[in-house]
Amino acid sequence: MNVIDKIKLLFLFNKEPEKKYSENFPKISMSEREEKTYDKEKLSLQKLYERWSCKESWLLYNEGIPLLFGIEPGSSLAIEDELSGKIESLWGHAQECVHKKLLPVINPEKPVAEWRVRPIDLYSWGTISRITMPAEFSSLMTFVAQTIKPVETHSNLIHSEDARDMLYQKHREIVLGAATSLLINATDLCKNKKGRIVSNMIVKNIIENEDQWFGGDKPLLAETAMTDLINEYLKLTRPVVG
Repeated sequence: MNVIDKIKLLFLFNKEPEKKYSENFPKISMSEREEKTYDKEKLSLQKLYERWSCKESWLLYNEGIPLLFGIEPGSSLAIEDELSGKIESLWGHAQECVHKKLLPVINPEKPVAEWRVRPIDLYSWGTISRITMPAEFSSLMTFVAQTIKPVETHSNLIHSEDARDMLYQKHREIVLGAATSLLINATDLCKNKKGRIVSNMIVKNIIENEDQWFGGDKPLLAETAMTDLINEYLKLTRPVVG
């Protein structure tokens, strides 16, 4: 079964069984059935992500970011000023994350307008960045992550580097997850003598229990990298004082 068939299968499982309709209603076309089962906006989003998720990569600015807002890339429909502002704000944040290696792009050496990103990488970044994404996109990416194997490259070297990059991103997520768990369940272990939450205390506890978090793997992030990563997200929780 290819990628497109698997994606279509996902949405088929989410629809009412065929038998129910055949027993209680006269035969109707698929398009009529879809309209009866779903509201138009939900159906439109499902079809949008069905089409675009079959692509190996998206242009980060012209395709990926609009899709995070449920917008058809290249659409001629006018975008409201408020939404346009949100798109530009997220684009600025995305560029910062690329430079800080928080968002992996396929071709970082290219001009920013040509940056391409894998859909699953964009989804992972959006999740970690706490971006509110359409439920249809989240459901599909969860399905893709669980069932579709990464595409092998022609170069063993590139494949090896990609695998290491994926593991590095996974370890970043583990660090952030471990930090969240410690902050919720063992807040006192995250504080210094003055009672202030500091990243180096969090990292100290993660490293002391790395087997628990990394399952026996050696973390690919150095202690300083963990500290910098957690600091980035601790800053987001601090109020801006004018």
